[in-house]
Amino acid sequence: MAAVAPNAFTNPYTRHRPEKNLLYRTVQTYWSLFLKEQSRLGKSIPHFIRDEFEDYLKCGIPEFGIVRTYCHHCRHSGVVAFSCKRRGFCPSCCARRMNDEAAHLVDQVLPKVAYRQWVISFPYKLRFLMAYNPNLTNKILSIFIQTINSYQKKKAKRYGIRNSKLGSVTFIQRFGSALNLNVHFHSLFADGVFYKLEEEYKFFQLHPPTKEELFLLTTKIQSKVIKLVENLGVDENEQNQSEFNESLLGDISKMSIGQKAGFGERAGNALRRYGIHKIEVDPEDNDPYSVNVEGFSLNARVLIVKNDRKKLEKLIRYMARGPVATERLMESFPNSLVYRLKTPWRDGTKEVGFSHLDFIARLVALIPPAKVNMVRYFGVFAPNFKDRKKIVTKPKPDKPSMEEAVSTSDLLLDKKIKRERMRWSEMLKRVFKIDVTICPKCQGRLEQIAVIKDKVVIRAILKSLNEVSVFVAMEAIDWRGPPTVDEYSQEPSKDDFW
Repeated sequence: MAAVAPNAFTNPYTRHRPEKNLLYRTVQTYWSLFLKEQSRLGKSIPHFIRDEFEDYLKCGIPEFGIVRTYCHHCRHSGVVAFSCKRRGFCPSCCARRMNDEAAHLVDQVLPKVAYRQWVISFPYKLRFLMAYNPNLTNKILSIFIQTINSYQKKKAKRYGIRNSKLGSVTFIQRFGSALNLNVHFHSLFADGVFYKLEEEYKFFQLHPPTKEELFLLTTKIQSKVIKLVENLGVDENEQNQSEFNESLLGDISKMSIGQKAGFGERAGNALRRYGIHKIEVDPEDNDPYSVNVEGFSLNARVLIVKNDRKKLEKLIRYMARGPVATERLMESFPNSLVYRLKTPWRDGTKEVGFSHLDFIARLVALIPPAKVNMVRYFGVFAPNFKDRKKIVTKPKPDKPSMEEAVSTSDLLLDKKIKRERMRWSEMLKRVFKIDVTICPKCQGRLEQIAVIKDKVVIRAILKSLNEVSVFVAMEAIDWRGPPTVDEYSQEPSKDDFW
């Protein structure tokens, strides 16, 4: 078998080792201490949160399952570890989901028209109410989408366009730049309307919104949402009880939203901030595409022109990104973590610091409830729109070579099969220019030869390949909280005096 010439635009794959990064080491060391502290306080943790953390500790660790690769030319053997496929905070799986969603939208959904990103965030109290109430979140999202749709349709009528159709894709994000709980919406709207002319749909781009229009839209959304909350009778104290029986989520949500510590010597106080200095001018006052009405902040600054597909894909990656950026997480002395913000806050804060247990609590608050869809399609991009095939992008399949040609029966069967998401190897090649199918030794072709789950067999293979994971333990600091009432009532033993 002849070796394949290396591609100048791709690099060979090397296995990343998550057990060496600070995020993994922190979770591995302090997750058990966090459980111990909550058990001491008599608080339980939902199963979907426990599963998230336990599966993350197995993600990328070959001892829990591998795919065996082999090069028939030079007999080079390699392994690819299983992933957890979770959507809470795992950087690897969140990045994979982010790139897959962006590629899917750009290649197979979004037509070549202009797009505008609309971002809306909410006051602190409303963020808490939305955190674990999917019904309330859905209704507020519906108000937001319908308000923007109504605005665009009325604007299109001024140009004589009636019965117009709109389309949008919304990403529900639960995190802020400081890993705080902040439920808000990133919506990608077609910056115009679709209208039917004979049997085809045409697109008409609208003028950008003015400052006055944004203010009126935000005021309308605010009044409708406040009326909705009053009609539903949603209460702070009953919020978590309606969906879960654990009061832990409510306490952690309040700490995360309020930027306060819950453990250690700073329990109940604000988190440490670094780089604070006074800023006299409010950035939103000078931004013509951003307004704030009593905590309801609406932004429509980002516009993607018609043919800039690379910038569109980059924007979607930003909208679908995960909460934790490992390169911004640092260890600080004495025994604390520092997280660098992407952009400074209005008061000049560039970094925030918290204890290890507070960091775990932050991750707990960011995990979305089970069976809640975080990506929503509306209008002409929704799967149930009857004329969707006339608007969405139609991907052109590459012409197969003689060797790759398939029979007619295979083609008919392929049409019946639902679209398969982008494979991991294709995603690495598209995003990072890494080709996992190229042998790092001879540049030949690597093939998958086995999927192994037996731990005894895995241990032997890893030892022969010198791929054994090396875990670097952290020195755990047990931030024991104040004693409970029951602990005060107990009589001290002899061991308590030594």
